[in-house]
Amino acid sequence: MKKSGFRALIGLVVVVIVVILVYQNSGKNTAESGISALQAIVETGEYTVAVTDEAGEKHELEDNGKTMLAELISSSVTDAAGVDLSALLENPQILVEITGGDPAVTVGVTVYDAGEETDFGMISFADKTYPVKNCGEVLNYLAEIGFATVR
Repeated sequence: MKKSGFRALIGLVVVVIVVILVYQNSGKNTAESGISALQAIVETGEYTVAVTDEAGEKHELEDNGKTMLAELISSSVTDAAGVDLSALLENPQILVEITGGDPAVTVGVTVYDAGEETDFGMISFADKTYPVKNCGEVLNYLAEIGFATVR
């Protein structure tokens, strides 16, 4: 009886360890990890912002434009887990890449230009991509600073 009780205890410990590892890793596979990384980069105050427009041309932003765009993205974009963006992939898109930190980390936010209906996009971080929402204000600001949009 002692042998089977000891085996059951070991089995229980193994199951608890597996559950803990799965639980810890489950939160890392969401847009929240990219948003958190983006917020950390913006908080440093030392970062670069590059915008790739709908034509595929890359533009480095400077000064106020850079700061306003990075702060807008880090404060407004939120996780949109479970949203199917396949219909939006055909829309024109603008990519904003924010790079900073030590070692350097890049977080990309792709905004799909659906005109007045723009709300969703994708965040790319650590070689993973996740759907995000509240991207309409980002697209509005990009239009304000001179990027061509459907709006």
